[in-house]
Amino acid sequence: QASLAEDPRSVATKCAGRASAIRMMRFALLALALASAPASSLKVDPASAPHALVGASSNHEATLCNTAKHMPKKVDSLAEYKDEASGCLTWCGSLGDKCFEGCLSDCIGYLKAPPCAGFVLDQNGCNDACTKLNDGFTCLKSVKADATETCHLKLGQTTVPAKGCPYR
Repeated sequence: QASLAEDPRSVATKCAGRASAIRMMRFALLALALASAPASSLKVDPASAPHALVGASSNHEATLCNTAKHMPKKVDSLAEYKDEASGCLTWCGSLGDKCFEGCLSDCIGYLKAPPCAGFVLDQNGCNDACTKLNDGFTCLKSVKADATETCHLKLGQTTVPAKGCPYR
């Protein structure tokens, strides 16, 4: 108990400390109860669940997919394009079946096809590299989550000349 001569700030600090300790103890007890409860007692019967909770996991998955996007950086060369296209495939592939298609569609929609028209007259290998990268882009537009290796192979086998083929 606080005496009348005690500073009100120190009394408030003691009370806040006790309240925090009580909250922590309640949380620990709840965690212990959940950990020791059989799994069957934690399941919710959809018929008895409030209407707003039915289908909550699908809403959660949609939200997760919407936030798990990969936007490639702006590219200024075919070398950067190859890296970003591979990055789209790797990032989206790591999300699994549920989010893969939407993620990859967004990513390649931002990246777009490589600008091969700018390399038509090139004699340094950039036109060939661009054509192969375009094949990789076509692969990205139709690949499924369980077959990403096909597009990784197309992109990986593309050799971009040492100067990187900068966009003009």
